[in-house]
Amino acid sequence: RRSSRSADDSQVSSECAELDVIRYEYHVLYSSSYQAPVLYFRASFLDGRPLRLDEIWKGVHECYRSRLLQGPWDTISQQEHPLLGQPFFVLHPCRTNEFMASVTTTSRKENRNVNYITSWMSIVGPVVGLSLPLSYGLAV
Repeated sequence: RRSSRSADDSQVSSECAELDVIRYEYHVLYSSSYQAPVLYFRASFLDGRPLRLDEIWKGVHECYRSRLLQGPWDTISQQEHPLLGQPFFVLHPCRTNEFMASVTTTSRKENRNVNYITSWMSIVGPVVGLSLPLSYGLAV
């Protein structure tokens, strides 16, 4: 016979597990102003409640957080998605061309093709929990 207390405990445990799971949605758009790709994303708990900016920052891996927090409003901000008109977080593209220049320069020197978008996503994605499968690296 099961006591009502253990049933309540399992319900609480289930509710806590739902609050711990975060669902991410990612969109890549092109910024004609910066002439670079831009990563838009949103995150919510399973109950549909969206994460706040401070909660997004808590999810940024420690190896990125300290450097990015030196100028957080230049890095991650919330704005309207240009196509959907809904609030999304965005990784600001202001330095994209700068850090991607080393990737494109090296690929030219070594006379090899590089998939720009895959390379870019493998650099910016992990900042906000987006990891690409290794098979993406094979696509040129």
